[in-house]
Parts: sequence; structure tokens; C-alpha cells
Amino acid sequence: MKNLFAFLCLLLIFSCSKDEKPESTIESFIITGKFLAPNDLDPIVNAKVQASINGEVFYQTTTNAEGVFNLSLEKGSYDLKFTKGLFSTEKQINVEENTSLENYKVETLPNIGVVTGSFDNIESVLYGIGLVNPITGEPLFDIINGTSTGKNTNLIHNHFSTKNDMQNRNPVLEPNVDFSFSDLMSNPTLLASYDILFINCSSHIENLTYEQNLMDYVNNGGFLYVTDWSSSLLNTITNNDTNYLSFYTPRRSGQSLSTNATILDGNLSAWLLLNFGISIDDTVVIDEFLTSWQVVDSYDPATTISWLNGSVDYSDGSNTVITENKDLAFTFILGQGAVFYSSFHTENDDFDFTTTDRIMEFLVFEMTDRE
Repeated sequence: MKNLFAFLCLLLIFSCSKDEKPESTIESFIITGKFLAPNDLDPIVNAKVQASINGEVFYQTTTNAEGVFNLSLEKGSYDLKFTKGLFSTEKQINVEENTSLENYKVETLPNIGVVTGSFDNIESVLYGIGLVNPITGEPLFDIINGTSTGKNTNLIHNHFSTKNDMQNRNPVLEPNVDFSFSDLMSNPTLLASYDILFINCSSHIENLTYEQNLMDYVNNGGFLYVTDWSSSLLNTITNNDTNYLSFYTPRRSGQSLSTNATILDGNLSAWLLLNFGISIDDTVVIDEFLTSWQVVDSYDPATTISWLNGSVDYSDGSNTVITENKDLAFTFILGQGAVFYSSFHTENDDFDFTTTDRIMEFLVFEMTDRE
């Protein structure tokens, strides 16, 4: 009986062993590529790359500081989607072996409006990163005249540049719509037609209607870019210096025209260094302040990201000059949208890039990336 039992056990073990098969391994292939700005030159860092079949995502990764991505995919046909905030591209690929793909650039753009300002030219940066019709040379964004209406003209003479007056600005980037800044600010429907609104520095008369409309615009999913003296448009958004940012009083007391700033974000520092050789030891020279620029006194780190910090001079209420480290550029989320603010300008009105232009290029893509 014992022998029979032992024989049955051996038979069972042998049967189970015979049925066992090694786990099948499905071969995967490494797919590499690069994601670039619309100009097909400048890498986009930390963009999301998804490979999917019939809407189901099989692999997801992000680009590195040089815009490079790697995907591990099985044989088959995939839809690739590249996303950086509101900028994206979709492609189809067939995977059969390890492959280095061609470079892909941003092809789907948000609807963008730019309000012109004084010695401040974010439109030149947008044009330089490829937001331009390759056939006509016209910008792929609206340019609204912001220098002739709603201004406090008594203050403009205090804010000057080492460059020529804005009359010498590039003619390609003149206003190209038939409505004014005041038309835009007073019309919530017109505001809502833009995914991103860039407001260059200028001396705006305080207007509670404009401020509330901008707050509603951002809350409802708009992205707002504001620099220097245009900070007055943020009074309602910041609840008069209570939320997000607190602007220093006396207003417009910044004196320094340059600073050796510390870069507070690793992606920005690596992107500048690896692609353009700009940052050294996570520092960069910011030299596009204008006299009497608006200092940010403090910010709430729980709600707001600071990108740069540097030693600057500014004057207090008794005209005593104070030298102190101050944060210089910020983003914060508000409702379904977000706000970017910087104390310095993009003073350059040419299509080549200064160091400050490169920083702003990075932040143009970053400011709409809420993830």
C-alpha cells in the first residue's frame, strides 16, 4: 500500500512538471526620439510622451532636458502623443525593431494674444520659437495695441531703456487686430477666446472691471503672463497683496539693472546649460530690468513657485537704497488656469535670443503645464 501511494505521488509530480512551461517573453523594442519647439530647433523638457493603441495608453514617459525620450514598446502600430501644457503633437509609428525616430516638433498651438508694452517684447520670443506662418512670415498669434489706451502717461517717462524707443520695433510684430487693449479688458467673451494672454510691461491705470475680468478669465481656464508695471492688473487676483504675491511698497522702487540670479528649478538650469551653454553652477545673469521696476516683497511658497532669486537694489519709503535677495519670477495656479509674473522684461526686440529670452522661452511652455 505504501509503495502504491509513493508511486501515485511520483506520477502526480511528474505530470505537473510535464505540464509546466517556461513563461513566454514578448520582445520589446527601444524607441528613441526628440521633441522640439515649433521652430524645430529648441528642445522641450519634461513633455509628456504617450504611446497608445485605440485610446489605451501602453507606455508613458517624459522628455529630458535635451528633449529626448525613450519608449519600450512591443511590436505593433502606435499613436504617439506629445504634450507640454497647451502645446502638443500627434504621430503614428510602426514598431518592428529598435528605432531612432525623426525629430518631432509642436504642431498644435493654443490661441494666443499678446498685448504690446513699453520696452518689453514677449512677442519676439514667441516669433523666435516658431509661432510663425512659414510661408507668409506672419505671427501665429494676435497682437493687441497696449501702448495707447488705458495708460497712466505721467509715469511712462520714469521707465526707460538703453535701447531706442519702441517706434523702432520689428514691423512684422505690429498690432494685427482691430480692437484695443481696453476693448479686450472690458469684454469677457473676447478675453475667453484666448488660451494664453501675454501682457507686456506698461503703466496701466487701475481698473477694477479689468482686474475682475482677468481673475474670471484665469479661474475659467485662461493662462495669464504679466511683467513688471503691469502688476497693477493683478490687484484683484492677489487680493491686494494678500494671496500668492505681495508687491513691495513704495511701488516701482527697483534700482538694479542686472543681477547674478540663482536658478531655483533643476529643469530650467539643465535646459539652459545643456542646450545653450548659459547657466553656470545654477546661476544666470539677468540684465533686462528697467529703472523703477516693480519689486516683489514676498510670496506664498505653498501656492506659488519661484523660478529665480538674486541680489538687487531697491529704495524704501525714505529713498534709502536696500540691497537684498529677492525672488524675481513666479507662477501660481488659480482655478482652472494659472498666472506667470516677472519683475524683469524681454527687452530685446530682435529675433535672436538673449539669456533672458531663453528663460522666457522655457517659461512660455512651462506656465501652461499644470501637472
